[in-house]
Amino acid sequence: MSRLHLLSLALACVLAVSCKEHGHDHEGEAAHGHDEGPGGGASHGHNEGGAQGAAEAERPDISVTAYQDGLELFMEYPALVVGQPSALVAHFTDARTPEGFKVVTKGKVTAILRYADGSEERFAAEKLLRDGIFKPEVRPTKPGEATLTLRLGGEQVAGTVEAGKVTVYPTVAAAVSAAPPEAVGESSVPFLKEQQWKTQYATAPAEVRVLQGGVRANGELKPVAGQAAELSAPVAGRIPVGGPVPHLGQVVKKGEVLVRVVPTTVAGAMDLATVEMEAARARAEQGLAEREVARAEEMFSAKAIPEKQLDAARVAREMAIARVSATERQLTLYRSTQSGSGGGVGGAAFELRSPLDGVVSFAEVMPGAVVVAGTRLVSVINPSRLWLEAKVYEADAPKVERSPGAAFTVAGFTREFTVDEKSGRRVAVGSVVDSATRTVPVLFELPNPDGALKPGMFAKVTLFTGETVRALAVPEASVVDDNGRPTVFVMEGGESFFKRVIRPGVRSGGWVQVLDGVKEGERVVSRGAYELKLSTATGAIPEHGHQH
Repeated sequence: MSRLHLLSLALACVLAVSCKEHGHDHEGEAAHGHDEGPGGGASHGHNEGGAQGAAEAERPDISVTAYQDGLELFMEYPALVVGQPSALVAHFTDARTPEGFKVVTKGKVTAILRYADGSEERFAAEKLLRDGIFKPEVRPTKPGEATLTLRLGGEQVAGTVEAGKVTVYPTVAAAVSAAPPEAVGESSVPFLKEQQWKTQYATAPAEVRVLQGGVRANGELKPVAGQAAELSAPVAGRIPVGGPVPHLGQVVKKGEVLVRVVPTTVAGAMDLATVEMEAARARAEQGLAEREVARAEEMFSAKAIPEKQLDAARVAREMAIARVSATERQLTLYRSTQSGSGGGVGGAAFELRSPLDGVVSFAEVMPGAVVVAGTRLVSVINPSRLWLEAKVYEADAPKVERSPGAAFTVAGFTREFTVDEKSGRRVAVGSVVDSATRTVPVLFELPNPDGALKPGMFAKVTLFTGETVRALAVPEASVVDDNGRPTVFVMEGGESFFKRVIRPGVRSGGWVQVLDGVKEGERVVSRGAYELKLSTATGAIPEHGHQH
């Protein structure tokens, strides 16, 4: 028995009290289990049945993770021995989209063993063992150094992945003796392919990038000054039935009538008889004034009265006419308010018009309802441009005094938004520190042509300082908070990850500088890091093994 399996057996005896066996069945194929090693890595064994299976169980297992042609290949297989079958358990993932890798569900795989002398041997798996997993069986015919390549063909995605250089051993004993000793290093956490494929998962390499220096701040999206308005009832009144009724999201034009309010204050203080009597009295007074003017004109023509007396008679007539007009409107108004209508009352209703082009953001208009003066009825906003107000702590305020722009994220959006001299402008930097929050406001104006961003949204903002730095960086989405410590998950292999605490630096454009904790080229979990963190926080070890 191999040293690897002796170690696994001893470990299993020690942990037998507290641990139980885990595995998933892949259609009753040969066993391919994972046993946790001392360093958290996985050792694997294959049983093909009979004496041949016993011999194969002693072969050391090899694990490969490779990225090429938009594919991620995670493969496990026993060391290659002349004449012995070696099942390549190849997990294929469509890695073309950094927003989320997808399981391969269609296609066939050809394993190509290319020897140093140029000769080749091909072994095909015409169909998937199950979603994402192919199992071509390789049976080498001669020993020596070779290159192992897997070629995936299919409608979903196609490509070639170099699995690297391999050695075909003449005997099982030679393979066992050549196996390196088990290395004990930092412990890793498991996250199986079957789990990855069920979540939004992706990885990305830590790489050197040019980052803009920036300052972090909290912010809020607000309407541009002068591009939002509230319309309130100017007097106590009634909303007429049959009049305009604005609704939320309605597109309106400047000057458009949004609501009418028929005043009720004067009419409501009298009864109908009183109003009619006042109208009749006004008409009678107008008739009297007309006759007085006629007599005054005759007497003035006869030079019996001065011109001043004629003028006074004419003024009295004008006042009588105005009083008749007012009492008639009052009578019409009273009748309309009593009936609950009034939409056709010319001049009797207050018309509230939109002061700008935009959309209705608030509407509380009920036909026939009585409202008091000052009641907010309609709000209108022009959302085509917005203000981003960032609250910068006073210690960072000098750094952003001439900030050329900012990047920000809001809940519900996976992408980052940017505002700079090309897409917007810096409006102002506050000159007073808020005594309660110890922050200074910085305003940016940005376009919002599709209206996707909403006023009132909370934003996480990075204000650019104008400086640039070339540094090692990882996607910002890969960094999670672990008990107050910024942490990333670095891939050890396709299904195992190291949890590393990092020291972050500059954040820019969705990337964060890593001052310590990750090396260039190491792959980090860029999508799904939070789910991986939860799986480790619960203390529940996922099913760590496959039955293929």
